[in-house]
Amino acid sequence: MAYLALYRVWRPQRFDEVVGQEQTVTALRNGVRENRLAHAYLFSGPRGTGKTSIAKIVAKAVNCEQPQEGEPCNSCSCCQDINNGNFMDVIEIDAASNRGIDEIRDLREKVRVLPAQGKKKVYIIDEVHMLTMEAFNALLKTIEEPPESVMFILATTEPQKIPATIRSRCQGYNFRRLTMEEMKGRLKQVADANQMVVEPAALDIIARRANGGLRDALSTLEQVYSYRGEQISKEDVLDVLGLVDDVFLSRLIDGVWSGDSGQVLQMLATALQQGREAQQIARETTWYLRDLLLYHTTGQDTGFAVVTEASIAALQQHKKAGTARILQALRILADTADKLRFSEGQRFILEMAFLEITALFTREEPPATVSKKQPSPVKTAPVGRREPKEARDTMWNKILAGVKERKIPTHALLCQGRLLGMKDDTVYIGYRRGYKFHKERMEEKPNRDILAEVLQEITGRPLEIQFIFLDDDQYNDIVVQKAKELFGEDIVEIKD
Repeated sequence: MAYLALYRVWRPQRFDEVVGQEQTVTALRNGVRENRLAHAYLFSGPRGTGKTSIAKIVAKAVNCEQPQEGEPCNSCSCCQDINNGNFMDVIEIDAASNRGIDEIRDLREKVRVLPAQGKKKVYIIDEVHMLTMEAFNALLKTIEEPPESVMFILATTEPQKIPATIRSRCQGYNFRRLTMEEMKGRLKQVADANQMVVEPAALDIIARRANGGLRDALSTLEQVYSYRGEQISKEDVLDVLGLVDDVFLSRLIDGVWSGDSGQVLQMLATALQQGREAQQIARETTWYLRDLLLYHTTGQDTGFAVVTEASIAALQQHKKAGTARILQALRILADTADKLRFSEGQRFILEMAFLEITALFTREEPPATVSKKQPSPVKTAPVGRREPKEARDTMWNKILAGVKERKIPTHALLCQGRLLGMKDDTVYIGYRRGYKFHKERMEEKPNRDILAEVLQEITGRPLEIQFIFLDDDQYNDIVVQKAKELFGEDIVEIKD
């Protein structure tokens, strides 16, 4: 017999085997028992939460020769054929591959044919949001008034993309993410059945990493099992998934909190060299900061996501950073984790984010209130003051990285310029005369819009952009003169 993946072996065959989704399961089972099923259903929710599995159980239940209180018997010929994928009247359609109007027209023609084996023909259309608008329109009338012998079950991870005209003709069920306890319970059951000995901490990591999707959790368990065998530890899961543990995270935040940039960069370099993923480091640190924030707010009884007994002592020291800083660091790292999904220069972006929060944690926090008689200890920079070269270079690198994520050709045009500085709501970027082509292309609306979007994301406000030439014979240009006044002649002057 061919080998089957764990998630296929453990796919529920009856309603009472489904993990979670109690309300959906109860409603559908009652509908089968009382013969009150709708002609069309829309199952929506995250991946791996049971949409297709429950659709197949419904298909079995309505065709079962000996149903038992709304449950399929799984022993009659119809149930067995459906389990084996040999039942002619259960038609599974992948809308991602069959999304055009021709495929839906073909479906409309076949709907009229009576069932060949069972009582009902059940069409299960997975990822239905991938259908074109023309295909949805072609399906509309059929799904509204199908023959009595036909049932439609539409499944999607993105219900907002389904036209309202389709949604209104279906009975909808929202599938929720499974809880940690539900996930760990099923993982423990699967592990015991397969003679695996899995540490509780390893199950915690697998369940958290799956983010409420049982299929992903079972796939991860199988992957670790293939790597390590029957004895599975927390470290095995970390190695396979490219994650870091809470002890590493607490030491990393130690370096951030103390302002030790060298330690932070060295720890990041070591983790990356060991095969850890940049995105996962950012994401796990975000979870650690979330635990820190809740510990700071509500105390030790908080349900931690990543923190264990091994690192809980460090939270007392780290919480001195204050709620405002922790929240800001959370935002920075959450944004970084999202950017790293599609970025090429992952190490650079990760290091920039950690250097940014290191500076944030070590910066002296201004007092909440300042007396009118007492001067503020923080001096405000005069208008037009030049920014330090390091800060300007850091900002320019962030701008280039953000533009590169969105469009590489735009990045190629922009990187030939240099950031001169920012005054009020205008950013000044200079080009040497030999890069006239690059400057003119950056002034075009599509490229300018990309740059403006990145600048707004970094600064939090919309900014104007001014491109200028920096050749010596252009210094009399009024814009260059203005730039020199704002940022200083040493910034504007180009020395090859």
